[in-house]
Amino acid sequence: MANSHDGNAQVLSYPQHPPKDFSDLAATLIRNGLGGVDAETLERHLEQVGYFRLKGYWYQFLSPSSSCNHKHVLPFREGTQFQQIWCRYIFDQELRTLVFDGIITFEIYLKSFLAHELSLFGGEFGYTKPEGLPELSFDDYLACINSLRASFTKSNLPYLKHFKRTYKDPLPPYWMIVGCLSYGTLKGYFYQGSPDSVKRKLAAKLHIFNPNTNPAVHGDIKILSNWLETIRQVRNMVAHHDRFWNETSTRIVPKLPKHRSGLHANEWWGNDWDAFRTDSTGPAAFLTMENYLLQQIDGSAWKNKFISLMNRYPEIPATEMGFPEDWRSLALWS
Repeated sequence: MANSHDGNAQVLSYPQHPPKDFSDLAATLIRNGLGGVDAETLERHLEQVGYFRLKGYWYQFLSPSSSCNHKHVLPFREGTQFQQIWCRYIFDQELRTLVFDGIITFEIYLKSFLAHELSLFGGEFGYTKPEGLPELSFDDYLACINSLRASFTKSNLPYLKHFKRTYKDPLPPYWMIVGCLSYGTLKGYFYQGSPDSVKRKLAAKLHIFNPNTNPAVHGDIKILSNWLETIRQVRNMVAHHDRFWNETSTRIVPKLPKHRSGLHANEWWGNDWDAFRTDSTGPAAFLTMENYLLQQIDGSAWKNKFISLMNRYPEIPATEMGFPEDWRSLALWS
């Protein structure tokens, strides 16, 4: 029976799927052409990961549906081996761990930068007054200070517990309070509330430029703000173990600097991103952005780990991640 959730679109009730034992599920998959695995081993993997989660990794190995061009259904395509599926699952798990590791490095840098620059701008307790975060509306500032008080009150970080015991100030200085803030709170209040001069300085530090050579406005705030939001989206994805290696959502695609032609085109950093201006899907543009930012902060350490990961999984189709065939030779990766 159809139901309407929004008053316009007609949607169907979820079809009945009586729960089955893992042994029954394993037998069904093997019966439908999944090779290279015995029933006991497959049952163990299904119990470990879950049928529905693992389905995301075997979906592309299913047969095209006769009733829908974009849908795949059992049985598996001829010759499908379980190791092909499990390899993609393990690769994705390692990729998410590496992506999160890079985000941690960036997040710590962001906390350090904002704590330092905002304390220089408005004093070590500058955020306790609206003028310390001048780009927040009054309502957003009230939400900010309430959020910071709640985070500080709940925090069990040793240095914040020491501050509570030792000092009468209701809130700690910037360099302490950032320690108990989530990435979303840091971005939503401290970055958003920063004066444009601080944002431009951060953009310039990270080599995110606009064509204006005036040092006062050289950092590109629009691209920086988009990249920070894209990082937030991916941070949530990998922290919640969502499949990432061939994710197609536009929410993980960063805004790219515009292409330039003419006399100074060869010197323009934005032209290095031309390989990612197509409609290709996958996390390649994000991974390239993450590498670019981390190069400015920590040199080639993260890039080397990523290259090593890709080398260990040559069977993973990089093109399905959104990379061009020659991605390793691109200026952004070489």
